[in-house]
Amino acid sequence: MKRKEAKSFTLGKKGDVKKTPKKKGKRFLNIIFIVFAAIILGYGLTTFCVQTVFMTGSSMEDVISDNDELVLNKIQYKFTKIKRYDIVAIKKIGSKDYYDIKRVVGLPGDTISVVAGRLVINGKHTNDDFSFSYINSAGRLDETITLDDEEYFVIGDNTSNSEDSRYVNYGNVQKSEIKGKVVYKVFPSEDRGKVE
Repeated sequence: MKRKEAKSFTLGKKGDVKKTPKKKGKRFLNIIFIVFAAIILGYGLTTFCVQTVFMTGSSMEDVISDNDELVLNKIQYKFTKIKRYDIVAIKKIGSKDYYDIKRVVGLPGDTISVVAGRLVINGKHTNDDFSFSYINSAGRLDETITLDDEEYFVIGDNTSNSEDSRYVNYGNVQKSEIKGKVVYKVFPSEDRGKVE
């Protein structure tokens, strides 16, 4: 019978097995992989799921003010429909990194106008709970507008100081231009909370 030779290994000072250069290289590659995966995950989250955006201007006061930091849910409308009165982030065709923050008031197929300062949708006056219950500048809404499929009508809550769908240079918004729903206010901290 042949005897099996015992394999030997080197012990360190405290009885630990010494790490070979092979194990150190493997550990380094694992760290590189984790960092790379974190970068890819972070990019994926901000590109497809959520990101923070900043409000510029006073067009959405009193709900959202200039320089407020907001959370934008970019995946919401992949699973649900855009609803009337949602506050959304819009990237108009041709703009680069700038988002407009507005409130959706008109949905595809709706008729919309302003009569005696009141917003009228499908022949009915809108909810008086919103600051746009009285509109002093009707713009295109002097006449009734009918929205096509995939078209939305948006306005700023501060109708006296908002460039929105009422004006020819802004116009109706295409569904593809709506990049997500504004769901939460992060800053200023005293106003932190859900956005409605």
